[in-house]
Amino acid sequence: MSDAQWIRAWQKAKLFAADANPRKKKFYAHFTYPYVNAYPHLGHFYTLMRAEVMARFKRMQGFHVLFPQGWHATGSPIVSAARRVTEREQKQLQILQDMGIPDSEISKFEHPEYWITFFAPAFKQDFLEMGISTDWRREYITTSLNPAYDAFIRWQFNKLRERDYVVKGSFPVVWCPKDQQPVGDHDRVQGEGETPQEYTIIKFKMGEWYLAAATLRPETIFGVTNLWVNPELEYAQVKVNGETWIISAPAAEKLRAQDHRVEIVGTVLGRALLGKSAAIPFSNRSALVLPAHFCDPHKGTGIVMSVPSNAPDDWMALHDLQQGDAAEKFELDRNFVQAIVPISIIDSGSLGNLAAVKVCEQLGIKTQHEREKLEQAKKEVYKQDFYAGKMGKATGKYAGQPVEEAKEHIKGELMQQGLAQRFYELTGRVVCRCLTPSVVGMVKDQWFIAYGNAQWKKTAHQALQHITLYPDIARPQFTHTIDWLRNWACSREAGLGTRLPWDEKWLIESLSDSTIYLCFDTIAHLIQNIPKTQLNDALFDYIFLGKGKKPKVKNAEQMRKEFTYWYPFDFNSSGKDLIQNHLTFALFNHTAIFPKNLWPMGYGLNGWVTVNGQKMSKSLGNFILMRDLPKKYGADAARFTIMSGGEGMDDPNWDSRLAETMVEKLRQLRAFVQEQYGKGVSTKGRPIDAWMESKLHAAILRTTQALEATLFRTALQRSYFDIMQALKWYMKRAGKPNKKLMAQSLETLIVLLAPFTPFIAEDLWKKMGKKGFVSVAAWPKAD
Repeated sequence: MSDAQWIRAWQKAKLFAADANPRKKKFYAHFTYPYVNAYPHLGHFYTLMRAEVMARFKRMQGFHVLFPQGWHATGSPIVSAARRVTEREQKQLQILQDMGIPDSEISKFEHPEYWITFFAPAFKQDFLEMGISTDWRREYITTSLNPAYDAFIRWQFNKLRERDYVVKGSFPVVWCPKDQQPVGDHDRVQGEGETPQEYTIIKFKMGEWYLAAATLRPETIFGVTNLWVNPELEYAQVKVNGETWIISAPAAEKLRAQDHRVEIVGTVLGRALLGKSAAIPFSNRSALVLPAHFCDPHKGTGIVMSVPSNAPDDWMALHDLQQGDAAEKFELDRNFVQAIVPISIIDSGSLGNLAAVKVCEQLGIKTQHEREKLEQAKKEVYKQDFYAGKMGKATGKYAGQPVEEAKEHIKGELMQQGLAQRFYELTGRVVCRCLTPSVVGMVKDQWFIAYGNAQWKKTAHQALQHITLYPDIARPQFTHTIDWLRNWACSREAGLGTRLPWDEKWLIESLSDSTIYLCFDTIAHLIQNIPKTQLNDALFDYIFLGKGKKPKVKNAEQMRKEFTYWYPFDFNSSGKDLIQNHLTFALFNHTAIFPKNLWPMGYGLNGWVTVNGQKMSKSLGNFILMRDLPKKYGADAARFTIMSGGEGMDDPNWDSRLAETMVEKLRQLRAFVQEQYGKGVSTKGRPIDAWMESKLHAAILRTTQALEATLFRTALQRSYFDIMQALKWYMKRAGKPNKKLMAQSLETLIVLLAPFTPFIAEDLWKKMGKKGFVSVAAWPKAD
């Protein structure tokens, strides 16, 4: 039978449709719903296949498996793309043309809704052709175009607001100056995951002016020895909230975007500041202004406070200045420069009390230009200081305090005395979908999800302890994300999505309406036919929380049964890039709405797919769409290849040569099974038969163990390659194989391969004369 015939056979048999059945043990597998603004590509395929293989494996182990699918369309990416089509922006038109959209059809993409109606079915077709074992009854789209999902999101936000987890206020957000609105992750062409990061601007008094330096480490103010400026840079003299500062011109614009009163009144060349002194807050010392070309006008304020004891960059810059001829070049007093020494301010445990000096010695760093080594040194010092360091004697009343604790106290005191100011920078470059570089903006009267709430963070950490991660090496990243998350702008004024139920001026943004949606999947096939007038909070309270009387709504009781049977989910397959937002948001939101027994059970995390060892990119000509694979290699060979590409969170690699090889290897497998199955003789007591049986059961054991750990490449090695190698060896040594053992070996091989290559597995299962579908055959047990 052809692949298409098997797909139809599975559908006719309703093989993957699953309804609640309390008599059976359940497994809920899930692929994080994709954004439907283009065709699916290799990256989608790999993450999808991890959930797909787990779903098929668990079915064969006897589990009742739910594997649903939704399509995400919320936010501004589709709206922005439609607008660019309307404007005939060439880059956007080229994107559509490259996907094979004919020129005569492109005008339809001026309408945002058309993108959804075009690409959601395209995704489904690509999934079907790949043999994905989805329960398609549960398919749905997001946004208000789906009244049931829209009502569900409104219910979710009402619940969050009831618990004071949605708040209104002014907060720093990633902001598009052109669109005049926050820029969510799905609204970006560059910079996914980048967020505002809080710096502290510390003011160093110099006559009538302040030299303003931005730092992430205000607790190191006690170790400042000097200030760095770029001698070639023209700095701005600005009035900020009534004070006069010297900062870079880009920093002045950032301050203005962050709602400060900023007026540029003049300029001064960095060279003119060299050799001057500025008063150091919290001390009676002054800091000499010295030259450093690493001062970047686009980073911080362009002025850097130097703490050579705990900042490797500062220590090496000071070392270079003292050893070189820059002092004479800039007419500095060499005696003053030579007299500068690091000040011990932190006991850094194993790194001593001059951590930067020690790390630079350990790594053999000789100059400030060894950037890679200095980045490593910086990370080591920060990690040791922040998690193990204690403030030293030179810090006065803060001596003995953990650095993590002292940082907040010192920052607070600096601000209270008017010596410091909060300042925000993006953690990396962000470009909006409208192609405008983003900045940090202070948004007033905006709605935020309160991920900065300390108590909520504690329960999110509990949820993290509760969940199994595949692989567990991802756990520190989740811990870090929970700790640094701050209030998240959850609303915007334009795009597709759901309106805030209590303030309909605002739309809920795309990362905020996709946190607990896996519970919606459990009822999607039943709720989408419910009249809009019956879709209210009382219905969802009953279904998801068991609160109130059973509503007089069709299938209300069945929806309650579906949810309580399937939830919580067991395995949600997603990319590692979503740890810093979507996946961690989901932990927070589940703890806010559901009891502990319904918190997430498992996350599967993977890296970014490369192609033949290179980053997948349209500019490199190696961008592969999922829909091209069946035509070129066949679905089975493509599935085998992508699952052979990597494990854990390492970036998996699509190997085109392996895909071509697998086309032939699967042909050979078909021929081998047809030639050998049912052949052989009856033998007893042969050591070679016992050896083969031992190899077969070892393969069953190791394949099963690998699949349980989501080590899919290993599972293919232990099943296909190990059994085929053993069979070749066996046939050479046995002369004539044992008929029963050969049949057992081939049947086992086909069953073990079925989660990976279901089409050829079904074909060979049928040719063996076996009853039913191999897709639901019993998984073998190792003896």
